[in-house]
Amino acid sequence: MKLNKIERAKNNLSPYDFYRKILLLDLTDLSEEERFYLKNYGIYNIKLNPERFMLRLRIAGGRIDNDTLRFIAKIVQEYELELLLTARAQIELHGLKAQNILNVWELLQQEEISTLQTLTDNFRNIVTDPYDGLDESAQIEVYPLLVEMQNIFLGKKEWMGMLPRKFNTAICGNKMNQVHFFANDLFFGLARKGEIWGFNIYLGGKNSEVAKDADIFVEPHETPLMFEAVAKAYMKYGLRGSRAKTRLFHLIAEIGMDAFVKKVSEFYPASIEKKGILQMHKASILEFQKLKDETFAYCYQSKFGKIDAIALLELVSYADRENCEIRVGVDQNFYLLGLKEKKVPFGPIPGASHVTACAGSHYCSLSLWDVKEETSYLPLEEIAAHNIQVGFSGCLKGCGRHYHTDIGLVGLRTNLFGETQKAARVFLGGEYSRGEKAARLIFGVVPLVHLKSLFEVIIEEFEASAEEDFEDFSRKYLNPLSTSFLLLWFLAKLYLKKQITLKVLPEEVLYQKLSVVKDFPKFSEDENYRKSIKVMLHSLWDDATQSS
Repeated sequence: MKLNKIERAKNNLSPYDFYRKILLLDLTDLSEEERFYLKNYGIYNIKLNPERFMLRLRIAGGRIDNDTLRFIAKIVQEYELELLLTARAQIELHGLKAQNILNVWELLQQEEISTLQTLTDNFRNIVTDPYDGLDESAQIEVYPLLVEMQNIFLGKKEWMGMLPRKFNTAICGNKMNQVHFFANDLFFGLARKGEIWGFNIYLGGKNSEVAKDADIFVEPHETPLMFEAVAKAYMKYGLRGSRAKTRLFHLIAEIGMDAFVKKVSEFYPASIEKKGILQMHKASILEFQKLKDETFAYCYQSKFGKIDAIALLELVSYADRENCEIRVGVDQNFYLLGLKEKKVPFGPIPGASHVTACAGSHYCSLSLWDVKEETSYLPLEEIAAHNIQVGFSGCLKGCGRHYHTDIGLVGLRTNLFGETQKAARVFLGGEYSRGEKAARLIFGVVPLVHLKSLFEVIIEEFEASAEEDFEDFSRKYLNPLSTSFLLLWFLAKLYLKKQITLKVLPEEVLYQKLSVVKDFPKFSEDENYRKSIKVMLHSLWDDATQSS
C-alpha cells in the first residue's frame, strides 16, 4: 500500500518531536505539512483562510472547574476572541491571529489547560453523558475510567498524531440518555450480563455510519484495557493509503468485524467475553433534571454553540454562589449541577437543546452556510415542542452530525431553481439512539427560504402519526418506504396543499391514493417518480432566490 503524504511526513518527523519547532515557525507563511503538525497541539489553520487561527481545548468528559472557565472567559475578553462549544464537549477559541496565537497557547499551558491531540490523527476528546454519576439512572460512573483511557495516549510520543485517522470514543454508564453515541469509532454502552454490569462494545461509527455491535462485553475495570487493545489493533492494522478511507470503519468494512475482533484479541490480556444486554434507553430533553442526590441540574443553553465571555462569567459567578458544578455537554450546552430548586435567572433559547450546529462559515472556511445564524430559517419552537433532534452541517464533513438525528441538514449552493442561492440537503429516518440506522438523504436540494415550510409538513405528518417519538415515527412510517417515494410524498404535500396523510401501508397502495388526488402530476411511465418529482420541484421553487 502506498502511504499518503501525511503518513510519509510522520515517518520523517513524529508530531511529538515537532514541539521544539513550534516557537520558531513563521505563522504567516505555513506549509501544509506544518499545519498538520500544529493540529496535534490544538492549533488550527487552513490554506483557505491563512490569517485566521483557532485553538481547541480538551475537556475530558465535559468536566471543567469554575476557575478554569473563568480564566478562559478572561482570555476571550483580553484577546477579543469568540468562544464555541463543540459536539464533543470541547471549547474552541476563534479569532486568533499569527501575532497572538502562541501567546494564548502558552497561557493555557501554564494553567494546565490541554489543547493536545484535539485535531487530526488522534484520539479526540472522550465523551459521556453530562449527568454521568449523578442522574437517577446512573449505574456506573464512567469519568474515572475515561481518565484512565485518556492517560494511555495523551502527550505520549507513540500515540500523538500517529493513528491512521482521527478516532472518536464515547462511554456511558447511565440507563436513560438524552444524548446518543453511536457515531463514534468506539462506544462503550451500558450493558448487563447476568448479574454483572459493564459495557457492550460498538465499533466503526463515523459521521455517516453507526457503530456496529462487536459482540464484546467488558466489566468496568477491564474498560481501559479494551480501549488500549482496540487502539493498538487500529494503530497496527489500520489503512494508511487514501485519506478518505483510513477511519476504523473502512478497516472493518474491508476485513469484517470478526477479523478485527481477532486482531484486538492480540493485544487484550484476557479472554474476550460475548456481549450482554444493552441497558440504554432514550430520555426526553428537559430544562431541569432531578438528580439522585435530590438536587437538580439545569441545561444552560448556548446559541447553538456560541456564548460570549460576559454571559459565561455570569454563569460561573452564579455557579460559585450556588455551590454548583458546571459541565460541558455534547449538545453544545453547559450543564449546571447541584441546584437546590428548579429555579435559575437564565432564559432558554428556542431550539438550542434540539439543534446540533457546526461552526458555520463565520468560523470555518469549509462551510457554505453561516449555520448558527441560519437556524432562524427553522421552526425552532415546533422542533423543541416535539422533541425533534436536528443535525445541521455546513458541508459534507458533517460536524453537525446530520446522519445521526431525526432531521439532518447539509448546506450547499445551487442554481437549479434560478439564480445561485443557499440551499440544503435534507436527511430523514435516523434510528440513532440505539445505533440501528443512519438517516437517509431524501431531498438533494431545498432552497434555504423554503426549509421552514418543508419542516412544517414533516412535523405535520409526525403529529398525525400519533407516535410520541420521532425515531418511532421514522421506524414505522418513513423507513419502510423508498427514498424516491418519500421525496415524492413530501413534495406532494407542499404542491397540492391538501390534507394527505401517511399511513402504514405498502408504498404501492400509498401511491395509488396519491395519484387520484386532483392536480397531482401523474405520468403513465415514470421510473422512481422522477417526472412527477421534477414538475413539483420546479413549480414550488423556481426563482425562489435569495441573495447569498
